[in-house]
Amino acid sequence: MKKTLSSFALFVFSLSLCLVLTYASDLDLTGTWKGSTVVPDQGVDELTLVIEKEAGEYSATLSDSLGMLTDTECEDIEFKEGTLTFNVTISQGYDSFTVWMNLDVEGDKMSGYWETGDGDQGEINLERVK
Repeated sequence: MKKTLSSFALFVFSLSLCLVLTYASDLDLTGTWKGSTVVPDQGVDELTLVIEKEAGEYSATLSDSLGMLTDTECEDIEFKEGTLTFNVTISQGYDSFTVWMNLDVEGDKMSGYWETGDGDQGEINLERVK
């Protein structure tokens, strides 16, 4: 009886894992995502993330309403286990800095946070619009 129950539990676990992995690999992030964040000392910043997929690889650009990002290429894009990570480099005159993004994807919504090297951070919420 114990062996049958253990075998059944192992089967259910394996099936569940396969379904989760299949769902995550089939999830397509392409499209236009819009949302907002709050930037310290600047206020609310409206964001537009455009994601494309070619030859199995994602590419993306990010723009914002404060004018710091205008179709800025996202770098080091990785989508793994339902989490999208990437970074963007913001150039302001002679200075530039990197912002790291970490977003959990659930259907047509992404939420997470951004962070800079000097410790600034904020929440991000995006929704696919097309």
